[in-house]
Amino acid sequence: MPLIVTFIGLLASACSSLVGRVLLALGMGYVTYSGFDLSVQWLLAQVKLNFSGMPTEVVSFLGWLWVDRAIGMVFAAYTAALVVRLSSSGTLTRLVTK
Repeated sequence: MPLIVTFIGLLASACSSLVGRVLLALGMGYVTYSGFDLSVQWLLAQVKLNFSGMPTEVVSFLGWLWVDRAIGMVFAAYTAALVVRLSSSGTLTRLVTK
């Protein structure tokens, strides 16, 4: 417990500088992206699990239509959109210029 209190104290003192604020903003962005990536991976696993319950003919037809690649593209587009929004949002700028 004292280690956590010490770390929070060091973090608070580092946040008073510009470098500390930048690091804090980047850390928050990383945590947000990691959480989003974890949820996307879980959702993709659920979609794949539901595909495994389908008959073989339906799965082969969906494979022929490249539905699996389309689903992957949709999830990749969501992830890319989040990255663009995080990088262009004012949150990072507001944290750094406080």
